[in-house]
Amino acid sequence: MSYTFDRKKVRAALLKSGVVVVINKKHVRKPEDLVTTMVEVNRAGYVAETTFRIDPSVLREGMSELVKLRELSPEESPFILGCGSIINPKELEQAIEMGFEMIVAPGNVMGGHAEGKAFIRITQEKEIFSAPAIMTPTELNYFLERPDGLEPDAIKVFPAGVHGPSGIGALLAPFVRERHKGRIIMPTGGVNFETAPGYRKSISAAGYTPVMGMSSPLSLVEKEGKPGDVDIIRESLKQFAEKYH
Repeated sequence: MSYTFDRKKVRAALLKSGVVVVINKKHVRKPEDLVTTMVEVNRAGYVAETTFRIDPSVLREGMSELVKLRELSPEESPFILGCGSIINPKELEQAIEMGFEMIVAPGNVMGGHAEGKAFIRITQEKEIFSAPAIMTPTELNYFLERPDGLEPDAIKVFPAGVHGPSGIGALLAPFVRERHKGRIIMPTGGVNFETAPGYRKSISAAGYTPVMGMSSPLSLVEKEGKPGDVDIIRESLKQFAEKYH
């Protein structure tokens, strides 16, 4: 059995979920924690994004198991493996090598090495879903309007809490065009079950499609200090779902 990378498949999963659960080093201490957490996030109906703030050796070992589980996932409910906090070409190369099919960045993923479009070119060539982050209208315009076709699959706004829901609405307002309808905007940082409705409303009002990025679905894991504990993970995701929906 083999797994085919498909950016449309990732997009469909994001639209169905509406939430990307961000997994950080407070949630993972060892490879087994990563496997358990990503599996449970997927079972709860969300898309998982593990950050590169976690030790790469832990990520690599965990991914060796996760890619096998992904191959076994049903076509109608794919197990999406995403990673974030990618900040330079070396990390991008590592993420691709490990087998991630969705790669998220806190800014221009190439750092000072190249223009942001290089990130898009590399990921598009491998059918990897890309989501670089922006903060200003200039950065948004760079990724939104590209005659060379090197436009990301989603645009992350980070840290979204600096803008707030109304600020993101103002950021998007000059860029309201029919041709942008349906483009995914992913606010992350300062987003939780309380603030998310405001972000969704502002983004939708501008004609874009909101997908929330947040770690709050795993807040109980942090509070209890029990990474990898399946019962705590499930309870945390359950509590979040009850509050969020």
